[in-house]
Amino acid sequence: MNLDLKVCDPIQKNNIVVFFLSSDEKKNDNYLSFSQALDQKLVDISEVNEKGFLTKLKATNKSNQILLLLGGETIVGHKIRQHRIVASTTLIPANATILINVNCGEKNRWSSMINDNIGVSESLYFSRGNLGKQFKIWDEIKNISNLLGVKTFTSSVEEIFKRRKSNILKIENFFEPNTHDIGVAIGVNNHIKSLDVFSSNLMLKIYLKKLIKSAAIKSFKTINHKSYLETKDVHKFLKQIHESDKREFKVNKGALGKIIRFNGESINGTALYTNSKKVVHGSFFLREPVAHKTHKEYTDAA
Repeated sequence: MNLDLKVCDPIQKNNIVVFFLSSDEKKNDNYLSFSQALDQKLVDISEVNEKGFLTKLKATNKSNQILLLLGGETIVGHKIRQHRIVASTTLIPANATILINVNCGEKNRWSSMINDNIGVSESLYFSRGNLGKQFKIWDEIKNISNLLGVKTFTSSVEEIFKRRKSNILKIENFFEPNTHDIGVAIGVNNHIKSLDVFSSNLMLKIYLKKLIKSAAIKSFKTINHKSYLETKDVHKFLKQIHESDKREFKVNKGALGKIIRFNGESINGTALYTNSKKVVHGSFFLREPVAHKTHKEYTDAA
């Protein structure tokens, strides 16, 4: 992955700090986003069969463009038996149907009341570094619901976002990328939490608000203390990505590109590449402290 990125000066709103990342390399690979496809009725999402399967959904791209589903996007509605979280960034060819990896985002609903209602959340899942680890996701939804006092009978991640939505609206429109920006590092208070790189400036603009909301859902506070994060902190994060262990994985049958997973002492991440070695989307996260209490992990491999 090309990490030769320019890091802009920090921009702060309340306790959220943003560093835009730009590149001199011309990047103009644009895809059809999930939200655009839904608005234009160019994508169909359904259970894999009548019984359904927890970690898989069927996705049909009915357009003549390549469709991008971003890891962390939450698919909501009653056309599926429960809300699901896209487990890894996926490229679907034009006019094609594939199975996509998902995580459960609504533990206590497995409804047989199926209708045509389907949509995608305005936010990404708040701990995208845990995608594929179902028990961690269930535990975190429960813990964050309790922390924020959100009553959700189905243990729905979407209900948490709705509860925080009014607070997040105050900052989501504050951050605007320049025309050469293709990525963003987001900090909370004095810690870099995530770093995302896209195939083009347009794709960054499409997903920026979702990225801001994702970082702010569980950590946003209306404080104005100056953050001491600097560009050198982002460069350090980029260096950790470069020096981390890397493993290549195949994408699901029928999908495009290849996946590389990054594992370092303090960071982890995933990048999806096209077969021509162009990055589609890379997402990297600060590792959370390892809990002393452990249990069996239910994972969904790429």
